[in-house]
Amino acid sequence: MIDMLAVSSAINRAKIDLSASPKGILSLESRTAIWIAMNDFADAEASYLNRTHLKVLCVNKVKSIWTQVFPADSSIDRMLQLTHALMGKNVDPGAAENDASRFLQNVIAKFGSNATTNPALMVADAAAAMVVSACYRNPDYDTADNDIDDDELAPDSFETSYTCASAAAGGMNWMPVDQVDVDARRSFWMWYLDEAIPAALRN
Repeated sequence: MIDMLAVSSAINRAKIDLSASPKGILSLESRTAIWIAMNDFADAEASYLNRTHLKVLCVNKVKSIWTQVFPADSSIDRMLQLTHALMGKNVDPGAAENDASRFLQNVIAKFGSNATTNPALMVADAAAAMVVSACYRNPDYDTADNDIDDDELAPDSFETSYTCASAAAGGMNWMPVDQVDVDARRSFWMWYLDEAIPAALRN
């Protein structure tokens, strides 16, 4: 059974963390505390499904950024469908992981990186990470290490919510505030705390 008081407490601490950040950053440390609180230690499968659904909500939240840049490309929808298939055990995880890796490689090769495409590429990165994490059916996939800062991770280790927030802001946490949309980043994280996490747990 999920300890909802622990979840609420972790969310409240995260809101304090977020409000204190001039860059609108919700730290990996705060998010990890929430993810751990979300776990049902008597039901690893339910924990996995809740956390994966949270990633799905994040990608759907920023999917419009991809659509605005690449309106004729439905690849993000395909990654979302693949994730749902993984959640339902309707696809081979090894094949799905290879598909996600090829998708990201093809996107980078096809569209290149520039000021226009970068936010959309972050959405693609988030979608690929969502699929890969869903392949492992492990509720501790994002919490096994002791990392507390997204910027300390290798790019291929970025967690879906961070890359989605970066897509919303138009840049990563390390970038100067005059080069990103801090309000959009903060708004994404407030949605994450107030709406996405409760929706994932209701699922």
